[in-house]
Amino acid sequence: MARLGTEKRPAVVRVQTEERMEEIASIFEKYGWKFIIGLEPDEPEDITDLERLLNPDAFQITAVKIGRNEPCPCGSGKKYKKCCLGKQREPENNDSDNLDELMQKGYVLAENNQSGEACKNWLEVWSRLKSKFTPDMKSIEDAERIFIGQQNLFNWCQDLEAELGNAAIDDSSFHGKRLEYCNEFITLFPETSGLILHNMKRAAAESYFGIGDPAKGDEAFSKLIEEYPENIWGYIGWGDMYLMSIYEANVPNYDKAEQIYKMALGKNLKDKDDLLERLDELERVRKTSPRR
Repeated sequence: MARLGTEKRPAVVRVQTEERMEEIASIFEKYGWKFIIGLEPDEPEDITDLERLLNPDAFQITAVKIGRNEPCPCGSGKKYKKCCLGKQREPENNDSDNLDELMQKGYVLAENNQSGEACKNWLEVWSRLKSKFTPDMKSIEDAERIFIGQQNLFNWCQDLEAELGNAAIDDSSFHGKRLEYCNEFITLFPETSGLILHNMKRAAAESYFGIGDPAKGDEAFSKLIEEYPENIWGYIGWGDMYLMSIYEANVPNYDKAEQIYKMALGKNLKDKDDLLERLDELERVRKTSPRR
């Protein structure tokens, strides 16, 4: 799994005021962490990713084992071995617990660079969560009420998208799985924070290139920058498809990469330095690679 706070996995936070935005941004910049901040006055603040970066030990996954002779956690007063040990729990009352176990197992696998296995766990979680979503849930924030666990769905859904991208590096079949997941998310939760929707739509566009359909990829990126003209990462993501041989079927096209990157120049967009770095990299590879 890409490390939190990097370009591949920027921290995503949400604040309510511009003053708070400047305060949080200064913390990220102090440590050199990549981040995305959403200014949403009508939504509760969420700086979980920043807290995770500042205090990673507090977010370590721990497993609690109940001894056979310890008091049963059900509160009966009996020893665990004479009460609930070995009993079949009712799935309808414990589904969140079961999903949380799968979710946490996925994080452990991801941290051990077993992206494919992590995604298999998480796609099972996603499949089971979908059966609980209702039509009135228009955003992933609305859906938080159906799940209780160590993670919140807002963050986990982004982690799943990122990990599917990692898994696709070694197993190209995950490009299609990533595309399917992102499109499902976009359809189910059209009123989710714009930053999250942008990332999902960008990931879907990248996945078209991954499955060998650059025409649809171009179409998806074109719609993305039309919908989010002020987000520089749509331009960068699109240009990257032609600068780098990220996917097996994708042939670099330096002229097209330059054309796309330069679409964002002159717009005074945030993170312009990242765009300029891409243009510098483009000139470097042009000098060391055959003309493309």
